[in-house]
Amino acid sequence: MAVRTVLFALATFCGLLAVARADFFNFDPTSTGHVTYPSWVPRRPVATAREHAELSFPIQPVPNDYDLVLTAVFQEELGAFLSVYWQDRDGNRQLLCSNLFENINLLNQRTLLISRAIMGGPGKVILQSSHRVLNVLRVRLEWARPGVVRLVDSVPNGALIATGEKFYAAEEVDGSPLTAVADNWEGATLTTSVTDQAERVEQGVVFPVGIDAKVRRARVEVLVNGLPLDGSIRLWVNRQLAGILSVEVPNLNDPGYSPDGTFVGWRKAVLLLPPGLLIVGENTFQFEGPTDQPLAIRDFLLQLAYAPN
Repeated sequence: MAVRTVLFALATFCGLLAVARADFFNFDPTSTGHVTYPSWVPRRPVATAREHAELSFPIQPVPNDYDLVLTAVFQEELGAFLSVYWQDRDGNRQLLCSNLFENINLLNQRTLLISRAIMGGPGKVILQSSHRVLNVLRVRLEWARPGVVRLVDSVPNGALIATGEKFYAAEEVDGSPLTAVADNWEGATLTTSVTDQAERVEQGVVFPVGIDAKVRRARVEVLVNGLPLDGSIRLWVNRQLAGILSVEVPNLNDPGYSPDGTFVGWRKAVLLLPPGLLIVGENTFQFEGPTDQPLAIRDFLLQLAYAPN
């Protein structure tokens, strides 16, 4: 997603943060140990076994203008859904996200912003499954104060929130399906989205990309899910090995970390392509992870710096 990624890079480079961390609460539904609840979770969360299993968190909003940030870690199932609701004190429910799943059938995590305007007052955050089993591994709730920043004159204001040192554009955390962003030009450099949704790639999916002029530099950026922390991912371009992507190591406070040290969620991977690898015309891109390792990608971006005429 071209515009989002540019915003994130600029925000990190400029040292701009659009939120202030306030308070957080981590919950593991499978844990049997003692749990200490913050004052704004006045009662223990309740798991309800029914046709559509539910997990509800009572919330007493903190006494300021902070919004609530929900991060859920879960096991996806094809054809299933995991919805999120806000229920007010009168029992009225508002659908915040119809489905956190991204149709990749892997362990995954998603983040959702619940604004103070939506909450209004005390209520409940409810996660609802399409089945009798709620495939939720962990939930993180935290308070954040959103802000608006202008990074450069040519880029519109962007509302960003941060949790676990992550940056998000507003459309990534509003509960709507994630979509690709239109191509973005900066001078002679084009950033384009190759994919428009998350998809599995361990079977050797080939992505064709047409290039209409000579390129002097090229960079690949992609989000990967399912790659072990000690694993690597290769990129083949036009049936030639372009290199091994550099993959980020998430902040150790990220809720994606499991007790056994594995990680669940998306991680950014980047690679500067060797000069001369791309041709004018159709090019092919193929990702290769560890053998027999389920792997998904999302937000596959190709940045092209065109040669002068």
